[in-house]
Parts: sequence; C-alpha cells; structure tokens
Amino acid sequence: MTTGENIRRIRKMRGLTQKDLGSMLGVSEAFIRAYESGRRNPKEKSLQAIADALDVNIEVLRQSDFDGIEAMHMLFQIARQYGGTLFEIPDESGDPDVTTVCLRFNSLSLMRPWMERYNQYTGEVEKANSIKDVKEKISALEKAENSYDMWMDMFPSQVEPFYLGLQKQFDDFSDYVGLNPKNEE
Repeated sequence: MTTGENIRRIRKMRGLTQKDLGSMLGVSEAFIRAYESGRRNPKEKSLQAIADALDVNIEVLRQSDFDGIEAMHMLFQIARQYGGTLFEIPDESGDPDVTTVCLRFNSLSLMRPWMERYNQYTGEVEKANSIKDVKEKISALEKAENSYDMWMDMFPSQVEPFYLGLQKQFDDFSDYVGLNPKNEE
C-alpha cells in the first residue's frame, strides 16, 4: 500500500473524516485528500504528525508495497540482526514440495507479545466461525480482523514494558559490541 492508502485506511478505521484529520493537524481537508490520493507525499515531520494524530507508529504509514525479493532481503537483515534460524516443518502428507519453512528469532523478544495477540485473534475468529447467523458471523469476523489490524498498527504502544525493556537491552548491547549492521561504518 502507498503512504496515502495507509493514511486513508487508518483514518477510516478511526472513524475520522478527512476534515477531522485535517483539523487535528491544523491543515486543510484538501491537504489530507492530496496525501491520500498520492498527489502529494508528506515530508517526514508531517508524516510523524499524522502518525501521532492517528495514534499509530510512523512505520505503519510508510509505503509498504514490496515484492518477494524485497521481502526476502528485509528478512535477511532481520535474521542477521536478531539471530534468526531457519527450520522446516514437513507437511503431514510427506510431500517435500509443501514443506513449511520457518524463521525463529533467538533475540527478538517483541515476537512474544505478537504471538500472544495472534493467538487471541485466532480464538476470536474460531468463535466467530461458530456463529450460525451469517450477518452476525461476518460482523464478528470483521470486528476480529479490525481489532487485530489496529493492534499491529499501534504496536508497540500496547506491549508490556518488560518486553520493550528487554528488547532495548539487547539492541543497546548489539550496538555496543558492534553486532548491529545498521551502525557499521
């Protein structure tokens, strides 16, 4: 999704109009419309202000269109920085072509809260799928999906301080001993 599409998606999830968001930022509705349509791209300071107004992490608003090769390189970098290990889970049928490849992070403690929230989400989906009335089922599924999406968009604001502190300690140590590739000269 483009930056504008991300702004529109979250603004709508928040139940805000373009005028509402513009008022929160001290800009016109036309400015918000231009951002959302892609006619203008917000500068870093403006993007941060929009993220703050929408109560999301700025990374959620950045353009997120990438292909499989770009995704793989992002995973390579994350695996290098956080001690990623690949492993396979064979398919029950034994067919090697459908084996699942997984990536385990030995030092990315922020994965734990995500797993906990994901388990909550799958429980909500399972409960919604047991509803007989189609309209109620669809509504419950949409509510579960929107809630999970919002949790991811607001991450890490709703994560326990313990996990944030643990991750910060690891990141600081990695910087100190020179293991963090982003700080190499």
